[in-house]
Amino acid sequence: MTNAVVLNNVTHKDLRVVRRHSPALNEPLNMTLALPFEFRSLQHEYPLVFIRNDTTHTYQAVALLGFEQQENLYLNDQGWDASYIPLMIERQPFLIGMQPAADNSAAHPVLLIDMDSPKVSEHDGEPLFLPHGGHSEYLQQVTDILATIRERESETQVFYDLLARYELLEPFFLDVTLDNQTKHRLTGYYTINEERLSTLPKEAIAELHQQNVLPLLYYVLASHSNFRSLIDRKQAASRG
Repeated sequence: MTNAVVLNNVTHKDLRVVRRHSPALNEPLNMTLALPFEFRSLQHEYPLVFIRNDTTHTYQAVALLGFEQQENLYLNDQGWDASYIPLMIERQPFLIGMQPAADNSAAHPVLLIDMDSPKVSEHDGEPLFLPHGGHSEYLQQVTDILATIRERESETQVFYDLLARYELLEPFFLDVTLDNQTKHRLTGYYTINEERLSTLPKEAIAELHQQNVLPLLYYVLASHSNFRSLIDRKQAASRG
């Protein structure tokens, strides 16, 4: 469970965060949310697919990290084995929350920290605050990441709105048999319907291009070449 509290330089003046990644410090995940504006970087390292929220009937992009629940094939005792780490991993253990204003005006964003995260310490890692109370360089970097995510929410929403309008997603599954004959099936995911995309009218393609969505679709499709390396990672893990 997340124990998220508003970060402040009085209560948390001695807090530190361990920046390194390891199985002991990172939450075990087989996927992480992928933000459209980072697709270009993600597609070099991870397979990108979509998951569906059956309650809201909406979709979200994810970078696959493994084949089984709580399996991260990019994480080992030496760190994170990729040249680019997804922003939703890099921002941990911080997140953005909304806090009501004292005068009952509109809520405003605040920086939260998960106090139950194993990355949080009073002895190890990067300090969050300077001796006089200002943000450390590390905390400023995290704040910038979260600010970017928030500032680009409308751009992200446009991406998902256009996916829905033009019905560009289709179910996706993948069967994998390892050298030891262990079988795995990835199911419940969605990807770009290439046939549908190729037959869209010119007006639709023009809109996708104008909204900078068209390249994102091709980044997702290009990322599927990373299934081969994900399988290779699984093969190596199965050999111990």
